Amino acid sequence: MPFIVLIPIQFYLTYMSAEKSNPLSINLISAMSSTRVIGTQDGMPWEVPEEYQQYLGFVGGQTVIMGRRSYEIFGPDLTTTHNLVISRSLEAGPGYEVSRSLEEALESARNLGKKIFVAGGASIYAQALPLADQMYLSIIKGEFEGIAFFPEFERGNWEIVEQKDHPRFTFFRYRRKESR
Repeated sequence: MPFIVLIPIQFYLTYMSAEKSNPLSINLISAMSSTRVIGTQDGMPWEVPEEYQQYLGFVGGQTVIMGRRSYEIFGPDLTTTHNLVISRSLEAGPGYEVSRSLEEALESARNLGKKIFVAGGASIYAQALPLADQMYLSIIKGEFEGIAFFPEFERGNWEIVEQKDHPRFTFFRYRRKESR
């Protein structure tokens, strides 16, 4: 009988420990300039393949929530993810499901039981930021102009748990501090 009790405890220690993030937590993921630019009329104002490969590595096999425009830009490369696109007008298609709101998308994502990443655009980030547990942010080096911006956030509410400097970008993983 003690063996049966150990399995749930071991499951909890393995999958819900502080070393691993909760698979149902909400994680924002974005590349941006130092002035929070995330997009232009035509997509992203930079081309940094090594950062994009990092992005694909993080989201591979997981659930990605994004707006229609973000899906049009990134969707063709998201072949190993479960894609939930937030749109009032788009209908579901091959490789993605459609949700009419962030709340609906989060409910669908939680039912899948995989890590949840919110991948833009600006209005989706703004809605998800108050709900987020972690942020995976790459700051692209250089000056860029754009029309879409990552929302401002109170840095005092977040702790940097990982930082890696690369030649063309710096990666930060933030975790929300406990007091919410």
